[in-house]
Amino acid sequence: MKRAALILFALGFGGFLTFRALFGGATVSWHQRLTVTVETPTGEVSGAAVTAVEKVRYEGALVVPDARGVKTSVTGEAVVIEVLPGRYLFALLDAGNGEGSWGRDAAHWVYPTYGLEQQDTYEASMWKLTSQPYDVPVPLPPEGWPLMVTFDDIADPKTVRKVDPDDLAASFGPGVRLKGVTLAVTKEAVTEGKVEAVLGWLGPYQETPLLKHIDPMDFSFEAQLREGSFIVRK
Repeated sequence: MKRAALILFALGFGGFLTFRALFGGATVSWHQRLTVTVETPTGEVSGAAVTAVEKVRYEGALVVPDARGVKTSVTGEAVVIEVLPGRYLFALLDAGNGEGSWGRDAAHWVYPTYGLEQQDTYEASMWKLTSQPYDVPVPLPPEGWPLMVTFDDIADPKTVRKVDPDDLAASFGPGVRLKGVTLAVTKEAVTEGKVEAVLGWLGPYQETPLLKHIDPMDFSFEAQLREGSFIVRK
């Protein structure tokens, strides 16, 4: 019986390896907590949100060339901070289809934080990432900071405005500045409900443009934003 069980295990494991060699599909996933801290005239305020990231690599011999590569998905919501009474700062998951959003979206925050781009291979970068201790905040360098926005009127999506993280005072007034942005790998659950509590008008479809009735020739930052820049659910 024991020998038969070993044979079955060997056959099963061999089949698994063969499947992986032909079809690929290696998966790496993690949860990450982004924390944004702002200094205001009345003291520090901060906000945090946990997002889930999953990367699936397709490289098997039977995977067509056009389908090879790494497919990445993100689940969660933006960080929201009430900087001043009724005035909110949002650190976005991405910037819709806006130019310059790649590399600053939630799926890539880990790269500058942990120096993953310095690794020679994708496997080495993922190994370094999965070796990180949990719940240890690490500064996210400015080049990886998420894109940030505010609303002149929190009830009106048309009033969305891009925020310069190096000059929060321009958006919120004197004495307001960004103190720091950190990232930590965590086992905490994905954050839910914080963004909806502030932006109750958001709809359920992440591909929906944030602004309605957009001119097709409008390539402004605001026109490129999607509701999925604020919330992405499974």
